[in-house]
Amino acid sequence: MSSEATTQPSVPSRPGFSDVRLRSERLLLLPWGEEHIDAITEACQDPDIQRYVPLPGPYTRADAEKFVRTVAPAGRAAGTDVVFGILHAETGRVLGAVGLHRFKDLGRACGGAGDIGYWAAPWARNQGYMTEAVRVVCAWGFEYLRLARIQWIAVVGNEPSWRVVEKLGFTREGTLRAHLPLPQGGRADTWIGSILSTEWGSAQTGSSSDVC
Repeated sequence: MSSEATTQPSVPSRPGFSDVRLRSERLLLLPWGEEHIDAITEACQDPDIQRYVPLPGPYTRADAEKFVRTVAPAGRAAGTDVVFGILHAETGRVLGAVGLHRFKDLGRACGGAGDIGYWAAPWARNQGYMTEAVRVVCAWGFEYLRLARIQWIAVVGNEPSWRVVEKLGFTREGTLRAHLPLPQGGRADTWIGSILSTEWGSAQTGSSSDVC
């Protein structure tokens, strides 16, 4: 990770995270832009992403345009969700997405809570990128948003998603029946897990993140 000193922003006094960008040794985590629409469209044709992520199906370029131009910016502006595009720091290639969602209790003395979510493009798997990206975002959530709990929810059977957060010290807490509504109809059972701020530091070894 970079050893350069950076300006450490405090939690915003009002909602809005429009300019937040993060980085790690190999990755840049940035707001989505127009230049990423084609890569998002391509990645979301992947059967595993369509199986485990509640996306419209079939996923079209118009869906990616709506996500980049409307959905992702609206969450940042409202202060309820912060979604990052994961880009390779050297090549700029889109590798996936990661975000913190559904913030609750930000600014309270007891600490806030949020949900971690992510997907990896097929060409970016089995290289440690997602664990690296999720670690950076969780560290930002605990340090700068002062979250007390980060929650993970995934469709039952999504073992690759679980392996990412398991490496970071999350505890799998159980199964939520018929928890997730699906775009094509019906509801899916989900696993739920979490990590607390009091557990985070001891679960990480030699890891850090920078705000850029």
